[in-house]
Amino acid sequence: MLFLTYATEPSQPSLYKRGLNIYTMVRRRRRITFAIYTVLQIIIIFALNLNDVVRSFSTITTTTPHQQSTRLYEQPANIRNLLGPISPSTLQQYNLPPSELTDGWSAQIITKQASKLMSKSSEIGNQEILGKQTIDVQLVPKNDIEHYVDTFKVNINIPNLDDTPVGLGIELLEVQGGRDDGLGITIITGLVNGGNIDLSMKQSKQVGEDVEQLMYGDSISKAELVIKRQSIEDVTSIQTECLGYDSTVEALVDMLSTLNSNSNNRDIQESSVILTIKRLRRRPIIKCQVQYPPWEDKSTEIINLQPGENLRLAMLQRNIALNDPLAQRYDGKSTGSGNCGGSAMCRTCAVSVIRGKELLSEPKVNEKKIIQETKNVSRMRLSCKTFVGRGMKEGELVIQINPRQW
Repeated sequence: MLFLTYATEPSQPSLYKRGLNIYTMVRRRRRITFAIYTVLQIIIIFALNLNDVVRSFSTITTTTPHQQSTRLYEQPANIRNLLGPISPSTLQQYNLPPSELTDGWSAQIITKQASKLMSKSSEIGNQEILGKQTIDVQLVPKNDIEHYVDTFKVNINIPNLDDTPVGLGIELLEVQGGRDDGLGITIITGLVNGGNIDLSMKQSKQVGEDVEQLMYGDSISKAELVIKRQSIEDVTSIQTECLGYDSTVEALVDMLSTLNSNSNNRDIQESSVILTIKRLRRRPIIKCQVQYPPWEDKSTEIINLQPGENLRLAMLQRNIALNDPLAQRYDGKSTGSGNCGGSAMCRTCAVSVIRGKELLSEPKVNEKKIIQETKNVSRMRLSCKTFVGRGMKEGELVIQINPRQW
């Protein structure tokens, strides 16, 4: 609606004119309020559909910068191969004492907020959300700075079947639970002497296999029953991560019921159970001494690194400058500072390894070609292509930065 006003304003505006002005102001305020309300609605809807809501058993957890860091030894096997072969016997030294394992576990429930929840009451219980919105439940350490979750598999052979009921022979303890939805944290507390798991563990020791042995505090994440009949192989898989005691036992018993109730057990040639185990371990530490050229008159710095950290990024994150002015690009192109940004095309980030060479990843072909023109080739490494903690070993590393300036 268009409101006309006088071209010249009288000293005392009429009551009619003042009424029109007040009405116009109210309409404008209503339009502004409606626009703000619409924008806020769009922002809320966008945020609810874009972000995942991370929920723990008791509180909503947030992700810290430390939790966002990538560690190779917590990644899939094809990425962990950058650290080389990892022996289970090496990992044993990172096991935690039982006193830290009982209360060391926590869990995260990752859910995605659905639009239909917006129309419901804000007081929605965890069970209702879990029943319709759960996408993952995973074990995490309470102390993420000092501990990490290691994952490995244990193969348990099931002997020839007879009339005896088949079981695993495992003792479990629920450390968190009591929920109506069956979620919780259940750990292994021991093995039944003479049980199938106990016999498999003892057999692997006798033949000298370097395999993981189940221990107090381990948690079963997944179980697979493998049954072979002539040329047919049947696999039954169940997820048990973050289940309470009753739910875990029920899932395992139900899986083994195939063996205990099958009238055609005589057709079974071989059977086994594969357990995916999650274990809390302490994070290995590599103590790295960083030495500066004498002319810089800087004292040696000591930094703590973890297996899988890139040496160049680790030093830059700790404000250790790698700007050797004598560095040149490998391809002969000029970049001014000589810094290629970690592309292994210059020697800006080259370091001389004084001690702890065995703790570093093996150099690749392109790195060998670049450093072969430098003196003391056997000590030189390009930190941009070097990862610390080979074989998941910890120890002491001593390096000199800007080696051309020594």
